[in-house]
Amino acid sequence: MIRWGIIGTGFIAKQFASDLKLLPNAELYAVSSRSTENAEKFASELGVKKHYASRYKMLADEAIDIIYVATPNHCHAPDSIAALNAGKAVLCEKPFALNSAELESIIEVAKSKNLFLMEALWTAFLPSFKKFIELASDGSIGEAKLLNADFGFNSPFNPASRLYDPKQGGGSIYDIGIYPLFAAYSLFGEPQVLQAIKIPSPTGTDATALIQTLHKNDKAAMLASSFAVELNTEANLYGTRGKLKLHKCFHIPTRLTLQNEKGIFDFDFPSSGNGYQYEAAAAMDAMERGLKECPEWNLEQSRALMRMVDASLLACSHN
Repeated sequence: MIRWGIIGTGFIAKQFASDLKLLPNAELYAVSSRSTENAEKFASELGVKKHYASRYKMLADEAIDIIYVATPNHCHAPDSIAALNAGKAVLCEKPFALNSAELESIIEVAKSKNLFLMEALWTAFLPSFKKFIELASDGSIGEAKLLNADFGFNSPFNPASRLYDPKQGGGSIYDIGIYPLFAAYSLFGEPQVLQAIKIPSPTGTDATALIQTLHKNDKAAMLASSFAVELNTEANLYGTRGKLKLHKCFHIPTRLTLQNEKGIFDFDFPSSGNGYQYEAAAAMDAMERGLKECPEWNLEQSRALMRMVDASLLACSHN
């Protein structure tokens, strides 16, 4: 049995905690929040054994094996490092950090402590996305050439919101643009060329970002993220002999359509949970095997994705 501690009590933390109950080798053991009331409420609603009003008090609990970091973006690096320094394995929500330098600081501590570390890029573990990658590479659509992926919803501007506050790691690229970037990387690898522009919010964060990438072998992607408008939130992949569509919302368990010369084929992927159980199961499997990284989404892949985020933000800063 692997005992989990969760830092954070927001929506994603609740979704993840709920899915842990689907895994027989996982125990939802502890949760921490800066608010005693929030920690108590979370523990009561989700059946968590212990709750703490301080993450540091929770990290001192020797019964905990792994920490799930589900705090705002700017807290991911310090919270992960604190957990690692306390001797805990870490599964950290995306984005892993705010930039590559922060990410390297996390990885350095994990390696010095010889502890398991993983980014919670949950889409990588979903059956729907795995099938998408399989069909993209097995010749079903010929040679995959062009990806068009976006993620957007309308969120009214609030300068104090984590979505718009630059001090909290606000901006659409960090929060949701990472999913189209991840899709492009998963299909084509790191780009040789990346161009991006943004429509800024009043706080200067990217309310909307448009990204184009060019990869080796003449493959390309057109990507978008937005807090200003609702987008299709689909991933459409075009090949030389067909196309694939991951339907809305492509980053979660969803429907997949293949269209080629043989016809149109739909694949459905019902899930008994929210979808977070797959990444949690992968993390525990790696830990039980004595690994320090997850083979399905390793640290070098997280580094590559972080470099794409860095490049996107840098390009956006020029317009």
